[in-house]
Amino acid sequence: MIMELMDTQVEHVFIDFSRRSVKILDNEGYDNIIDWQWTKAGAEGFAETVSQIVNDFDSDLVTYCFAEQ
Repeated sequence: MIMELMDTQVEHVFIDFSRRSVKILDNEGYDNIIDWQWTKAGAEGFAETVSQIVNDFDSDLVTYCFAEQ
């Protein structure tokens, strides 16, 4: 079981500022969407997460979305 978990890798991360959400795609085709509330605490949590993603992931793996069409 642990080896199976270790084989899963992040393929891409979408950071959506207009929705205050992060979508993480893995190499097995699954995705996980995390949304933050539109409160001060939600803003702080979102900013902290975005900062960590920027520091931890190669920029080629991250797409920034600023507005919905």
